[in-house]
Amino acid sequence: MAEFGIYLLESSICLAGFYFMYKLFLSGDTFTSRNRYYLLFVTFISLIIPLLNFSFQTENFSAANEFVWEFEQSFQTEILQSNELEPGTPLFSMISVVWILYFLGVSVSFFRIAKHVFHLFKLIKANEIRIYNGLKIVSVNENSSPYSFFGYIFLNQQILTESEQEHVLLHESIHARQFHSLDLLFVELVKMVLWFNPFIYLINRSLIEMHEYLADRECFNEGIDKVYYQTLLLRNVERQMMLALTSSFNSSLTLKRIKMIKKIDTSKLAHLKIILVIPVVLISLLSFSFSESIPRLSEGNFDNFYPLESLAFPLKPGDQIYISSGYGERIHPITKKKGFHNGMDIAAPKGTSVLSVSDGIVTKVNNQFVQGKGYGRFVIVDHQNGFSSLYSQMDSYSVKEGQKISKGDLVGTIGTSGLTTGPHLHFELKKDGKLVNPADFFEKDLSAYQQ
Repeated sequence: MAEFGIYLLESSICLAGFYFMYKLFLSGDTFTSRNRYYLLFVTFISLIIPLLNFSFQTENFSAANEFVWEFEQSFQTEILQSNELEPGTPLFSMISVVWILYFLGVSVSFFRIAKHVFHLFKLIKANEIRIYNGLKIVSVNENSSPYSFFGYIFLNQQILTESEQEHVLLHESIHARQFHSLDLLFVELVKMVLWFNPFIYLINRSLIEMHEYLADRECFNEGIDKVYYQTLLLRNVERQMMLALTSSFNSSLTLKRIKMIKKIDTSKLAHLKIILVIPVVLISLLSFSFSESIPRLSEGNFDNFYPLESLAFPLKPGDQIYISSGYGERIHPITKKKGFHNGMDIAAPKGTSVLSVSDGIVTKVNNQFVQGKGYGRFVIVDHQNGFSSLYSQMDSYSVKEGQKISKGDLVGTIGTSGLTTGPHLHFELKKDGKLVNPADFFEKDLSAYQQ
């Protein structure tokens, strides 16, 4: 669910950026057809960009020692304990409440669309239908503006004169021929997923504006007098668009439509402004679709690295630094249950420097953690000869993924970011993918670190 949440956030950010570009540079132009396709394109591409994944590698390593760190096994005890509910813990976390509200919003949006579609089909079935230029005219008794839905035009003939009907039918037939209902249906489906994003509603409103401008312009191309047409718009100004999925002859856009009718055509050079959207696309791709692959150490790529024979201790000796729990069976200090301890705990004051036990490459820096849960902040480093080391319960990092580090380099500082009774370093070591006792590989006598 976390990945889906990130996807929704990234899609919303893309949509916001594209809409700002539209309002700043394109919305004032008379190129309504271009604007229509722009709004549809950016809505679609905003859904696609977060799904794309282009990875690149800074160095070309053949993965001789590559293996997946098995979190389910290495961290099983801590993860299970961190997920146990303590007395008084709320049944639903804040994250659960957010997801419940999100899917509630999706459900409401779905039923709203379904209700509108059902109402339209009910009108089609219950009323008389006649054919006009290949389109089906549904005679309704509702006191609303005429509107269209795909090949159907819904019209109350009793409130319009014959002359008005002729112009209205022409207008609505243009909506039908240009498939404006398909545009609106697509945006409604996107609104169902991104119902919390205000920019999808702004795009929907802008798209409806473009539909009306397009239909108005086509009417003039058919020979309708502009003055008479504006009078017809004002005559129906109080009637509102009935449904979100329909294209209406009259809506709250009336004044905007009249202004657009009077507006002088924009210069064709203004088409060049569409180029300005390219930086927004590139920024979105670089932000959400490109990732750097983590190189692995391989035989023959260890320039300036020393053979791994023994490990340095990850902390320098000090008065308050000692091994609080070793590798093997133990009674967990929090749960008081017997279990296997996968590594070594080294108690030390918060902020104590954590050092790399050997040369290697940082393959994981955990930035997605829950304070007080599991291992908190942790770093994984791959070394030669199939070794990997893990440093957890950290307060801060001094390395980044893909970075080459040497023995004794600063990895970060000790903290209390995970499940713990106090500041300490939890250190684990793997050899060829299997957990081993770190004490068997340290180059120094550990008596100085015994409590």
